[in-house]
Amino acid sequence: MPAAASNMAPEAEAGSPYDYYGCGPRLKRLTTWEPERWKNLRDPRMAGLPAATREAMRLHTWQERDIPSLREAYFAARNLARGNLSWGNFLVLAGPTGTGKTHLAAAIAWEWFEDGCSVVFARMDDLLDGLRAGYENSTYRQRLEITRRCELLVLDDLGTEAAKDWAEEKVDRIIDWRYINRLPLVVTTNVRGDELAPRIASRLADRSCSIVIQIEATDYRTEEPKGRINQGGDKEK
Repeated sequence: MPAAASNMAPEAEAGSPYDYYGCGPRLKRLTTWEPERWKNLRDPRMAGLPAATREAMRLHTWQERDIPSLREAYFAARNLARGNLSWGNFLVLAGPTGTGKTHLAAAIAWEWFEDGCSVVFARMDDLLDGLRAGYENSTYRQRLEITRRCELLVLDDLGTEAAKDWAEEKVDRIIDWRYINRLPLVVTTNVRGDELAPRIASRLADRSCSIVIQIEATDYRTEEPKGRINQGGDKEK
């Protein structure tokens, strides 16, 4: 930590992860469309980022639908993607399937990953399967620590995992660690807060560190294309 802190001034800006922790992206203009950022790109599989999302699930490919909650989710995601933690280091995107939650979560993860940060992007059932496999090959502790301590953690589809008791204990350990240490976390979920374990729900809803956005929208995949609006404000033909 001291070494990181010595390198951050004078570039660190108030509200950025460097300002708070000495790590993570500095506040910046989003530059996802500039190819020079990709010259020395690491293997995204190490972060759990599907290669197909590198160009498909980005902030500049987001299609606005003129729905207030989606607009709020987009700007909260854009803020966190810039490395701005002044409003909170947890972002929870809740709502029905097909409303773009995973798109925004992946877009944030790509920004941090391309800035050289340690990122873990995982669907909850896949993450838990990986932890279970760790019992077999003695990598459980390593997998858990990487997940808990990475600079940005994205948990996709929280609440859909099976084996409730075991899963809740592991999820609680991960979220509690990041809550106590105020490490950035993005969560997407289709379930209500009262369907989560009380400790997990309480930490995710803590207004001192968490932004919770309830998305009220229908499934994007089944919507007529003519209803979509791109970032330029023009409806698609």
